This record gives sequence, structure tokens and C-alpha cells, in this order.
Amino acid sequence: MGDKDKAPKKKALNVNLGVLGHIDSGKTSICRMLSTVTSTASMDKSRESQERGITLDLGFSSFVTDAPEHIQAAGYEAIQWCLVDCPGHASLIRTVIGGAQIIDLCALVIDVNKGIQTQTAECMVVAEILANQLVVILNKVDMVPADKRKKILDKVIKELRKTFARTKFGENLPFACVSAHPQDGSDPIGSDELITVIKNTLAIPQRDPSGPFMFAFDHAFAIKGQGTVLTGTVLSGTVKPQMGIVVPQVGEAGKNKKVRSLQMFRQPVQQAIQGDRVAMCVAALDAKELERGIVLGEKFPVPLLDAAVCVVDKISYFKSTATTKSKFHVTLGHQTVMATAHFFCPFPSSSRSAGTQEPAQEKPKDVKGGYPSAGSGGPTLAMGCGAAVSERQSGWPTSFDFSQAYLHVEELWQSNTAVEYENTDGDVVKLSPCEPGKLLFELNGITKAEVTELRFDRASGQLLMQDSLPLGSSLDSRSVVPLKDRDRIMYLLSWLAQKSGVPGLKDAEEPLFYALLLLEKPVLCPMGSLVIGSKLDFDIHSPNCRMAFFGRVLSPANPKDLKQIRLVKMKQKVGVMDRVDKQEPTLIICKDMFKADSDLQSFVGLKITHESSGLEGILEGSFGQDGRIKVRFKEELKGLQVDAKGNIKGEERISLFFKKFDFEKTNTIVQ
Repeated sequence: MGDKDKAPKKKALNVNLGVLGHIDSGKTSICRMLSTVTSTASMDKSRESQERGITLDLGFSSFVTDAPEHIQAAGYEAIQWCLVDCPGHASLIRTVIGGAQIIDLCALVIDVNKGIQTQTAECMVVAEILANQLVVILNKVDMVPADKRKKILDKVIKELRKTFARTKFGENLPFACVSAHPQDGSDPIGSDELITVIKNTLAIPQRDPSGPFMFAFDHAFAIKGQGTVLTGTVLSGTVKPQMGIVVPQVGEAGKNKKVRSLQMFRQPVQQAIQGDRVAMCVAALDAKELERGIVLGEKFPVPLLDAAVCVVDKISYFKSTATTKSKFHVTLGHQTVMATAHFFCPFPSSSRSAGTQEPAQEKPKDVKGGYPSAGSGGPTLAMGCGAAVSERQSGWPTSFDFSQAYLHVEELWQSNTAVEYENTDGDVVKLSPCEPGKLLFELNGITKAEVTELRFDRASGQLLMQDSLPLGSSLDSRSVVPLKDRDRIMYLLSWLAQKSGVPGLKDAEEPLFYALLLLEKPVLCPMGSLVIGSKLDFDIHSPNCRMAFFGRVLSPANPKDLKQIRLVKMKQKVGVMDRVDKQEPTLIICKDMFKADSDLQSFVGLKITHESSGLEGILEGSFGQDGRIKVRFKEELKGLQVDAKGNIKGEERISLFFKKFDFEKTNTIVQ
């Protein structure tokens, strides 16, 4: 333990080490084992934490070590470690998500006797989203018989590596085996080994002291005669004594404030930069009105969001569906609020350059606090970029173009997984990646073939594989992708085929998905901030992941004027052909598409498709009083089975596809 007791030398690197894991895995004991300086909110000091015997909020403590060679090479002689002790109870995962946004290195604690548990898995997901570096700590090794300990630990680590191989971190993670609080009351086991592992694993975090100042505080308390102390982490820029700041959440009472003094783990300092854990004393501020929030530099306001447009990705571990109009617990701007999500994507024909979209031509009006985009140079939550985010954000745009129309989607999909849809024959088609150059074709859950080529006819919607074989139940299958799903299916499938090396479809860029989030409570949140959507109301005892999607905030939106976001929803009406007009064989009388009392006026002149041939006709109007309609085709339809009176035999289906815009209260219908 001698290494961690050394005082800081001339230049110390400040590092935030997040300690995550399942409840009772021993996180707080490990922090107690390592720490030499504790804060007002560490080691479960709160009365409620002590009464319940569990960690209820983020805890902060610190220790200092010498810097290893690769850190010394960058000019640092010591490392000041700030331990962020995150609660492990399932009901407190929102606190973990909020706290993890400030960490540089993540330590995942696993009870060696129990292995991966429910919240262990959720913490792994949090780490993937929010951390680039991960260390695994196997705790309570004293409970493993000493004579079998090495053999058992080697076996456990081998099995865990197989699990981590399926994550963004890979299988070659560093492990440390410890017992922070042995059952027999003896000294902790493995603390020196743990310190060596985290020192050697650490990569120097990126720090930018020049950005606009933003500070996330998680605790506030008053000191008589001094003012209110806010303890938290500098997310962006630099703070110094006497600097002017704003505390937005208390309104006018939070303006024109000055920093009286700064401390870092009980040591006075003259400045703190991005990534530093610091206590800030501010005069004339009521601590009773503050619990957690954001402090800003005077020149950089942050919008108060009622709604926001975000670029998002579905989390692969979330096995339920994430559907439009569903409610999610949304974590953004270091707060968690309920929000209703509307998912959408670009039209496949839309052109875009990943990460370089131009700022919106028309921005939402009346958003409290202004509306800078994610790429406008204002403050952002630059910290909180983990392995999963790093992998995806190079393809994410940095702003949102309100001048474009987008495609409404009922469900958020992943871009690199199987594409599934129901074709016009009523069969469920599924195309999945398998080996390079092939896709696996399943029909109604039964494996049919390996696809090595795909061809799509946009006019008819027919999708065929090699040798012009249909993706259907027989050689006579129409193999048509329904028009109402066609844009979305081909948007996803074109990328999947390209990624899998299956030729025949147009070149594609990796699909993007967006979410419009309508917040139930306003949130102060900079553009570019990380956002995580969760279903925290799911059963906490279920083994399934409750985090559904993650992404970044691109733009505010005005919930009172949502029609500025042009979301197109594809709609469909289906009917059947009834009979051919004897005098005019190109005129077909059709039924079952409308009710007798339907108002057809908005539909007259729209195109109607004969599904089996792909030929299009025009709806001319009603026929009789029972909901039948007249459809005019350019040419006589071949292959129809008709009796002497012109009645059509069998079921010849017709479809009417049209578009409606979400959020627009109008009867206008377009195709």
C-alpha cells in the first residue's frame, strides 16, 4: 500500500476511476481499501446508506500513486486517482449512468463466487457506452480455498474472457484478484496488484482546458460564513477563483455569481481543468435549492430542452422492441427524465456525408436558452465517450437538417443485424449475416438457402436472389417487398448486403436512425451531449438489459411546433378486384378497400397497384353506394380469370400506398 500513500509531486495527472458492479460485489470496500482522502459523499456516509446497508448515490474518494513510465513520458510524475463509487442496486442504475459520464477508466467488480450477475451485465453495457478502458476486479478471493485458489481463479478468468470477447473491449482485458474485506478481519488481499494493474492499463485521458467552462455538480452543502460548496467534475474548460459563473437551475438567483475558492480533495488550488474533481465555494447561493446540476461560464448559455432530436443506435443487448411513441427513461445533461420517443431515418435516396451534414436551414423557434447545434462550438459533454460511442460517432452527423423529409419508423433497428419483413404473399422473410459473401435466407422461421446475390426491381418491388429465384415459399412466389415497408427494408438490406459482401444491390452508407424525444420535464443540456434511453420500469430481477439505445443530442425541438420535423409515414389500404367493365376492359371495379361511408375525395387521382403484376392504375372515384371503387389502368390486364359476366375469379389483390406527415393535422394525402 506504500505506493498510494505518496504525496503528489510537482505535476500530477488527475484521473477519474469509476467502480461499477452488482450490489454487494464489494465496490465500496475496494474504494475504502484504496482511498487516503474521502469526500463528504463517500463510503456510504449518508444516513440512508448506512440504514439500508447499500450505496445509494455516487461516492468520491482519492489516493495518489507514482506515475508509471508511459505516464512519466508525458510529463507527469504522479497520478491523483479520483474513485467514483457507483451504486449497484438495479433501481439505482440511472445514478450509475449519470456518474459514469465523468469517468476515464472503468473498474468492473465481480464477486468471484457468483460470477456475472444481472447488474454486472448492465454495468458492462454502461462501460461500453461511456468508457474506453476497462479493468476487471475479481473480489472476495479469500472465500476460495487457498490450496485451490490459483486453479479456480485461472478457470474463472478463462470463462470471463469468453464473455468479454463478445463486447467492444475484447477478451484481452486486465484482471486483478483481490479481497477488499476478508471475512476473518485480516488485512486486504491484492491491493498492490490492483494498483499496478490500473496504473499500467491507464491511457492518458484527453483534456482540453481551452473550451467553454461547464461543471457538473452532484452534491451541495453550506458552510457558515463562506457560502455554498458545490462538489463535482469539470466537464469542459477551466475554472479559477473570482471567475464569473451561472447556475441556471435556480434562474435569476443563479446569475452573476463568482467562484470564491477551489479545493481538490481538501487541498486549495488556483484552477481546475476538464476532468478534475473539484469543490467550488460560491457566495450567496442557497444550498437547499440545489441537489445536482450544471454550472456554466457566463458567456456560454445552455438550452433548456423540452424536446430534442438525437442520433441514436439501438443497444444490441436490449432484447425487447424499442417502438415509436413508447416512453423511456432518458439520461441526458446529467439528469434522467421520462420521454416519449419517435424514431425515424433518412430516405434511402437522401444523400448525406457522414458527420458533415450542414446545419439546419430552418431551426425550431422558441426553445428556451437558444438553439446551438451539436457542432456550433458551444459547450458539450465532451467526456463520456466510450468504446461503443467511439466506434459509431465517426458516422454520426453533428447537426440536424430540418429542411429534409425523413421516414417514420415504427421500431428502432440495428444496422448490422438480420433484416426481417413480411412479403406480399404473407410469408416472413429473414436475411441474416453468416459467412463472408453470403446471407442466410429463412422463410417463416425455416432455413431455406444461402444467398450469394440479390437483385431488386424498384418498379415492382420484387426482390430476387441468385438465378432469379424468389425469396418466397415456391418458384411462383411474387417475392415482393411491401411498399409501406420498402424504403426501410431496402435501406437496411442494402447496407447489410454490402457489409456481408453480397453483390447486386446499390452501394449504401451505414444506416442512421434518429429519435425525437419529447421530455416530460425540461432539462438543461448542451448540444452534443450523450443520451441513453432505458426501460427502467422493467422487472429488476429479469436478466435482460434495460438500456435500449444511446446516441448524441443534435438539436433542440419545439414541442408546440413539431411539424417542422417532416416525418413521412407510409400508409397502405388493401382491396381486391371485383369485375372488369365489359365496355371498357381497362376499367376495373374493386372492393374491400373502403367502407360504404368513406369519403373518397382525398384519394381520387391516386395510384393503385395490382400486386401480382405490379401494374398501376388510377382511382377514378366510387362505384355504387357500398364502398366499391373504379380503377383505370393504362392497358388491359393480362392473365385475369374472368367469367362471362366479367366477374374476376380468385383473389386479385390491389394496394393503395400513400404518405402522411406525422404532427400535421391535415387531410392532405400524397404519394
